[in-house]
Amino acid sequence: MVAEELAQARNLPANLAVIPDCPVFVVLHKDPLRERIDVRVSRVLLLDEDVLFLAQTEPPVGSHMSGVDVEVALLAEDKNGTMRPFGYVGRLLDVQHDFLEDDMTIQAIAVTAPKPGDFFETSLRMHYRVPVDEEMGVVIRLEGFDEPELLDFSAGGARVSVAATEAAFASLAVEQSIPFRLLFLGSGYAAGDGIVRSLIRSEDGQSATLGIFFTNMEIRDIRYLERMVARTVSVCRQREGDAEYV
Repeated sequence: MVAEELAQARNLPANLAVIPDCPVFVVLHKDPLRERIDVRVSRVLLLDEDVLFLAQTEPPVGSHMSGVDVEVALLAEDKNGTMRPFGYVGRLLDVQHDFLEDDMTIQAIAVTAPKPGDFFETSLRMHYRVPVDEEMGVVIRLEGFDEPELLDFSAGGARVSVAATEAAFASLAVEQSIPFRLLFLGSGYAAGDGIVRSLIRSEDGQSATLGIFFTNMEIRDIRYLERMVARTVSVCRQREGDAEYV
């Protein structure tokens, strides 16, 4: 059975393929019980027979992880035209410090390449992500930032847009901890620390989008946030359907 027939039989997109410069996600760890996941962004450098070379991630994957099974995922359109993550489980073979790309030496991650039929629909997060609109009455406060804009949130974290001057952006870093307060206007709030998992600066350099992971929360705050997210998700699912990956 050819790859296209296999994909159709398993209800997978027929265009699943790892090609140079294709964005991918490396899932190093999933813990459904504790609702924790370690996902790192990468891209395809080279597919060499049964070995797939990926760009080093941030934070970087260490050589000590050689031999560990990891999940490699990419986004593709499902039958409804919705972008979904599809992945396969491969073995981390090596971390190379002298991979040559465009006459430059970079770090690369070597993993076993996928075979026909290896792909399956997966998830890159443990929580439903709620897109925010003005009518929700949900805002976030981040220590050190004036009027941050909450883009979306879940029980596990949020995406936030912040104004970023040169000085402010210079002080931002992945894995940085920022105290936060997520306010549900007219109801209450949940507070804790937000660990910066991703950091993307806008093209004009005037703002940055932070992906933060919630931690160091009191049990009261955790339970309150879970209830409020569940309530909001119920409304969002009825109104918009399931979350999309974009």
